[in-house]
Amino acid sequence: MNFSRAFKYPFQNFAKVMSIVLALTIAFAVFIAIILNSHDWSPLFESLYGLESPVGDDYLSEPFSGSTVIGVVGLLVVAIVSGFWISGYSVEVIRSVMRDEEWMPPIDFGRNVKDGAYLFVASVAYWILFIALIVIVAIVHGVIGGIVTLALAIITIGATCVMGWAYFVGMARFAAKGDHRAAWQIWRNMRVARNNWAKGLSLLLYMIVFSIIYGVVRSVVDGIFGGLLGMNLLAGITLSIIIYYIFNLMQHFSTQVLIAQYATEIGIRSDNYDSEKDKVDAF
Repeated sequence: MNFSRAFKYPFQNFAKVMSIVLALTIAFAVFIAIILNSHDWSPLFESLYGLESPVGDDYLSEPFSGSTVIGVVGLLVVAIVSGFWISGYSVEVIRSVMRDEEWMPPIDFGRNVKDGAYLFVASVAYWILFIALIVIVAIVHGVIGGIVTLALAIITIGATCVMGWAYFVGMARFAAKGDHRAAWQIWRNMRVARNNWAKGLSLLLYMIVFSIIYGVVRSVVDGIFGGLLGMNLLAGITLSIIIYYIFNLMQHFSTQVLIAQYATEIGIRSDNYDSEKDKVDAF
């Protein structure tokens, strides 16, 4: 895996990243503005910041207006749809990187949202397996305890890593062949991930390094601009959204490059992808 290429990728595509950040910021800011302007929130903010409120707690019993409900529902819809969109667009990014393309692919919003929804449903299956493992370890600990529980805990950690890598394998196979059913082939994806555990470990370490780098830089930026957040509530929230998405999306797209490189190294290719003739098998 090429750490340098993965790190540079979002910077050389900074205009595309910022266009996504702008779209998400506007969508969230619109509904946040609706919420802030539909109700008197000053007592709540005073209590949150430890200030004495002359109104007391009576504001909690005041009915919320229809605009407040619209704003809250709008925020939920934007959060869900944007999550699907970014997840689905990640499939396109992985596909383009697997083809050695340097530039981020065009955005197809409808297709991206649909692909992201498929990935979300597939991820639920992986989470169910993870929860099942935790439950089994808890039951064994309650019944037997001792060294057996320790052994199972170690096995669970290893299995959790394999399941995480398997999700990336399924995501890459989805990108390679354009068939969302590849993400659902959990046991096959886990087998591929297990057989390539060394490369999966490298992927995990690189992802941790990226998380540390972007996390530190974002903390510094938050510290620099933190004083501006109190000037105007809506402006402060908007600035927070921008900072959050810039660094999280840059880290996210760097990670997608790593996943694409990982997929290529374990034999997943997208050279023969044909959107009109999707196939399940990627090998």
